[in-house]
Amino acid sequence: MNDDPIHSPLARNVLSRLSPQKRGYINLVVLAEVTWTLARKFKAPRDEIHEIVRSLLGGENLTLEAHERVGLALDVAKANGSGFNDALIGVLNRHAGCMETMTFDRGAPSEAGFTILT
Repeated sequence: MNDDPIHSPLARNVLSRLSPQKRGYINLVVLAEVTWTLARKFKAPRDEIHEIVRSLLGGENLTLEAHERVGLALDVAKANGSGFNDALIGVLNRHAGCMETMTFDRGAPSEAGFTILT
């Protein structure tokens, strides 16, 4: 993104210095914030957000926290057209032993363990 005349060049500079030997790290909170910002501020469609997450998963210069769970959440989101963050919440909850996550969000994926409260 080239959305800020000051921050964008700084971010590109940091990213350009990463390598397989000096990897960047993206934790789950940051990943969720990135996808939320892409959806809300930049109006990115879900398919585009899913592809961005997929590219981050495959990046040789980046390490994602809970890499396998992020990949599983992405698969769930893509399979049913849900938002990535909803799928991530459900996958993380299941991994922690919570097999059912209650929500009012009708778009939350049942495949990730969500039960809609009505």
